[in-house]
Amino acid sequence: MRIAVILLAIGLAGIPSYAQAGSNPSPPVAPTSGRAALLDALSSDDRGRIERAVAAVMGAPRSDGDPDVLFAAARACEDKLDDPGRAVALYDRITADHPSARVAASAARRAAALRELIGPHGETAALAQELAQLIARADAEPAEAVIRRGDRLAAAAWPGAPRAALWLADWLRRAGQLAEADARYAAITARWPTLPQARDALRGAVGSALDAHDWSRAEALAARLSIAEPADRIVRDDLLAAAARGRRRGRWYAAAWLAIAAAFAGLLASLAEAILRSPPGTRRSALRPPIEVAFLAPVAIVLTGIAFTAHRLIAPAVATICAGGVALTWLSGATLERLRARGRPRRLRAVAHVIACLAGVVALAYVALTRDNLIDALVETVRFGPDV
Repeated sequence: MRIAVILLAIGLAGIPSYAQAGSNPSPPVAPTSGRAALLDALSSDDRGRIERAVAAVMGAPRSDGDPDVLFAAARACEDKLDDPGRAVALYDRITADHPSARVAASAARRAAALRELIGPHGETAALAQELAQLIARADAEPAEAVIRRGDRLAAAAWPGAPRAALWLADWLRRAGQLAEADARYAAITARWPTLPQARDALRGAVGSALDAHDWSRAEALAARLSIAEPADRIVRDDLLAAAARGRRRGRWYAAAWLAIAAAFAGLLASLAEAILRSPPGTRRSALRPPIEVAFLAPVAIVLTGIAFTAHRLIAPAVATICAGGVALTWLSGATLERLRARGRPRRLRAVAHVIACLAGVVALAYVALTRDNLIDALVETVRFGPDV
């Protein structure tokens, strides 16, 4: 009996401890401050901090390596320090020391992709690093220096030469040097006809022809694209459609300029006729702004100001449309005011002025939107609504 009481007491005494253990589970182990500091440094934009963090990671004993930290250091070398050689070394450490880690598969893929540039044993790591640095800093360097370095990397005998040549051609196209870009696209397709860069170069040449509004050349180049895969056919068809759309818009653009010229010429002729038929002493007063301009000009100024402060992308188009609208209104209003002052009939002329002003404003809008490459953005806004 005494033994049973003792056992019961021991059991009851143990219940609170089990309940306490169940209600307060051990918290997960938090990352050490050193690990957190390394990850924070590697994710920053300070090259000095990143360099020190990468050096610390690479200098640490391999037995203490953290695969996530190693992967972050490798991506920092690749994306921020422009050093593919060190990135491959870190990726290889992950696959060798932590083959079952969550990031091991990604590390293996990145290492394989970079090894195509630096060589199996890092023979061309210096050239790969120079290309990465050129890509990262090209927009801040003089164009002549970029072209010189890009051509040298493209001419060198190393696995990254096709990539360097294609990048330089694309950069020249973005910079508006279309003739230089076309020459390099053609050189790529001639020098490496079987590589994927040749296909991309031909597509780039089509895009360059589209940028130059050379629709016939764009269609001829697009017809040379391979359509072996469904995706290739889609790309080819999209480029051909872009050329057809560009040719159609070019015709509308020319027609819009003709409409603008006709509207202004007609309104100027109407004003000149009204002035010439006015008494000589009153002709100078015809140049005063009519009441329509007094109402419209402030609205146009406000709209233009809002556009330049809130939507700089569309501001030039808004300014063009507003200025043209005010000018057309001035011509029309001044003419009708002269007719009213002389007691001449003006109903038919007012209708003609309305038609001329509407045609002129619509044509001005089309020219402004086309000139600033806003037509596609406008179409998408109409189809899908504005971005919120």
